[in-house]
Amino acid sequence: MSKRKNIFSTVPTNDKVAVMVERLSDKKARDILALDLTGRHGLSEAVVIASATSVRHGQGLAEHLLASAREDNFEYLSMEGHQLGQWILLDFNDVIVHIFHPESRDLFRLDDLWPDAPVLADTRGA
Repeated sequence: MSKRKNIFSTVPTNDKVAVMVERLSDKKARDILALDLTGRHGLSEAVVIASATSVRHGQGLAEHLLASAREDNFEYLSMEGHQLGQWILLDFNDVIVHIFHPESRDLFRLDDLWPDAPVLADTRGA
């Protein structure tokens, strides 16, 4: 039996989150919040939540993250909501990224789901 070769980078989750936060900041995402969900959530080890200024801005942020993930060799599983752009979800296996239009972010309030999770990055109010 041959051993399967890992084709994706083995960057630690917190380092991957730092790269994603930086890439979102570079493209003017607002109110970025990154939380460590290790042991708190069965689907991912971290979550990144960001706001876009418009639907097109949100789509551009998602496209930029995808292109960056390819360059960095980060594993990418799927994306939802890109066409409508109100809430775009990107699944990078160990990191889930949510890009919201501000009204949708206020409505769904994901920021409040894990109040005791360690904060990896927070640009809200900055």
